[in-house]
Amino acid sequence: MRLRPLWLLLCVGCPGFNPVALKHWYPPPDEDLLQACTGERAARCTEQGMALIDAASAEKKPDQAARLLGAACQQGDAKACTVLDTRFTAPKRLDPLPALGGGLGRASPSYGEVACVITVAGEAIKCRSLRNGGYNATVTDALLRSHFTPAKFDGQPFESEYVERYSLPGNV
Repeated sequence: MRLRPLWLLLCVGCPGFNPVALKHWYPPPDEDLLQACTGERAARCTEQGMALIDAASAEKKPDQAARLLGAACQQGDAKACTVLDTRFTAPKRLDPLPALGGGLGRASPSYGEVACVITVAGEAIKCRSLRNGGYNATVTDALLRSHFTPAKFDGQPFESEYVERYSLPGNV
């Protein structure tokens, strides 16, 4: 019996992942922020996020703004999604991840997410597991050794979180 090879898949459209986060980049908002921005409150979160990056603001806070806008975008606030798409650039991993799975068969698919803070210098620090798919330790180790382009707001780099999503199919 020959096992199909396992690959790291790009998770666009993968089941199990937040479809909004796959389409629009934003650092993962915490649960309290998501709850504060639900329903009709999403527009208020968008306005709060916009205030943090307003041109008249003495000190811009793009990471906090992106989290607020992301939470609002997740609730369907079109303005928040547009600002994320037009003014923010996601961090990007420059090095490939190692092959995951080691060629071993899996009875069911595996989905995982690891978040790391990416510094302005393009280094990963403070990694944490968002969803354990069985390979988070391997992915975390690879991310800590990888190089990145940092997140940018209006072309200016800032420190923010990057989420690596991986998916391994089951051998059915």
